[in-house]
Amino acid sequence: MNIQAMLQRLVIIFLLALSVNVHAGKTIMHTVMDTQRNMVMYQIPLPADWKITTPKSAEEPNIVGPNGIKIYYRSGGSYVFSHDPYMQQIYAQTGQQMRQPISAHLIVEQDLKPTLSQHGLTFLSMQPLPEVAQRSQAYSNKLYKSVPSQQYFEAVGSEWNDGKGNTAFIIVDQMISEGQGSIFWYYSLKVVEAPKQYIEEAKKAFIYGIVNTQDNPQQIQAYNLSEQQKSAQSWQQHNARMQQNQQNFERQQALHRSTTEAINRSINETYRTQDTASDRIQDKQVNVIRDESTVTNPYDGEQYQVESGADQYWINNDGEYIYSEDPSYNPNADPDNYKEWQQVEPEY
Repeated sequence: MNIQAMLQRLVIIFLLALSVNVHAGKTIMHTVMDTQRNMVMYQIPLPADWKITTPKSAEEPNIVGPNGIKIYYRSGGSYVFSHDPYMQQIYAQTGQQMRQPISAHLIVEQDLKPTLSQHGLTFLSMQPLPEVAQRSQAYSNKLYKSVPSQQYFEAVGSEWNDGKGNTAFIIVDQMISEGQGSIFWYYSLKVVEAPKQYIEEAKKAFIYGIVNTQDNPQQIQAYNLSEQQKSAQSWQQHNARMQQNQQNFERQQALHRSTTEAINRSINETYRTQDTASDRIQDKQVNVIRDESTVTNPYDGEQYQVESGADQYWINNDGEYIYSEDPSYNPNADPDNYKEWQQVEPEY
């Protein structure tokens, strides 16, 4: 930290201390509840005559004080950016727009000024609020992160005049998170409205309250546990989808292989059948020329060529054959036969 920054820091601390002295004995801890978990979320030191409310619409303030002091919490903008051309293409195809991060100072220049000027507000001044950014960073550091990231915080305050004697002090509280190849960034707005003569005191008291807010460790622990469970459930669902996708892919591959093999078997069987038929036709033609017939030996399955024209053909296990013109002839009934014979039919 350079000397100028140190002096600036000391001036801020002095001003905050001065504002506390002004409200000595009048600043109390106001409790803000986490309605979802029904527990204290944090306590913020504010003037005793200020009141934290539960707004029912965007027009209603979050905090009200005497003398027309009103404070609003508003969301500013939430954006994503990536240098990855593939990610840029995906966002473009889905009609979403990326926005490269800009400084809190440029948020005032590019986002607030055009909008607020249309509503009759005149820009007066702007100042950095490093203590607000440090508070936001300290709070963020306590929260569970599902993925590692680098986070940067910046805050500025700007003053505006509505031309009716009222002044608005708008705090831009910005966070930039870089990780997983993408940049996520957003900013929130805290608006202090008061008549001109009360704005300085109101904004000092509010900044002091922000910087000195006391978080409830039990609420943060409950939040972190909830986020861890959500993250674990999300990863389980992701892994289940990936596993199901893998199973679907494997089934598709198995079906593809089975279908391909069936087609190949059918093609090969058809080829073999056609090839065998072609061979049989050729062999039959040769048999006609040679006056022969083809028989299969039942003992060894081998095929033999025999003289054609006989009524019976008998083959033994030595591959010998005999033929007969007598339909009633059976060599196994011959007393002089000492071998076993089986009758066969010519195939072609």
